[in-house]
Amino acid sequence: MMTFCRVIAAALLLTVLPAAAQYRWIDAQDQVNYGDFPPPGARSITKVETRTRATGEDSGDLPFELQRAIAQLPATLYTADGCPPCEPARVFLRRRGVPFQEIVVETDVDAQELKRRTGTTSVPVLALGSTPHIGYNETAWTAALDAAGYPAQSVLPANYRAAAPQPISPRTVNAAARRPTPAPR
Repeated sequence: MMTFCRVIAAALLLTVLPAAAQYRWIDAQDQVNYGDFPPPGARSITKVETRTRATGEDSGDLPFELQRAIAQLPATLYTADGCPPCEPARVFLRRRGVPFQEIVVETDVDAQELKRRTGTTSVPVLALGSTPHIGYNETAWTAALDAAGYPAQSVLPANYRAAAPQPISPRTVNAAARRPTPAPR
């Protein structure tokens, strides 16, 4: 009886521990995999960061499968004004029901920050965790979202509201620009 109790206690303990993938790799069949340990011969091995949602909003009202995908590989969409493929990229993510943080690139300094983060200055870029998917390609983005565990169709609650787009870097206002211009006399 004591052994049975220990087995039950161990099983309960294991259910409480987090079960997040720690590595992402590509196998011999060119399939993307996630797990605790990449097998011998795996390539493109990257450590997966487990982070909270980029928007900082509580995701407790979202379905579990979506919460898990957001926690393991949050979606960030980098866009810019005057970018023709950026709007279809937004529409695709909204239609699929992917909660994402939109980051707007406006200046040359912003473009350099985008290059540091994603390796490119082109937009749109969909970043799933730290993995960038450059340029809007519905087929490629669908495969990436599927591999990341995002549901194939929207499971967002009817009351879900996306976060407002944010600049890639904080904006500072020049002190001279804040002063009102004196009226002519």
